[in-house]
Amino acid sequence: MKNLLGALVLFLAFTVNASAQETFKKVDEKVEAKSNLAALSEVVPVQGTLSEDLFRLFEYKHRNLNGNLSAERKAELAKIIELKLRATLSQEQMQSIESKPGLLKKLTN
Repeated sequence: MKNLLGALVLFLAFTVNASAQETFKKVDEKVEAKSNLAALSEVVPVQGTLSEDLFRLFEYKHRNLNGNLSAERKAELAKIIELKLRATLSQEQMQSIESKPGLLKKLTN
């Protein structure tokens, strides 16, 4: 009986531990999107509908990242976000972003 009870306790302990490792931190999409937009606004002036469009893009990014994506899917999402940024912003604006180290990575990942 002791062995059966001990085995049950160990089984439950490993089950709880395994499920705890599967959880990941979800973020508030709107807060993170505002943070990305603020970081972008420090380098490139964004106003009006451009600001709204970029906010929705960053919100889309964080909504998808909350879905616990695989590494390949995250890389694909980062590539899509970068392509959309390049299509939305002018070449001069993209050069300003690229001149600031780490900003493009922060905006896309």
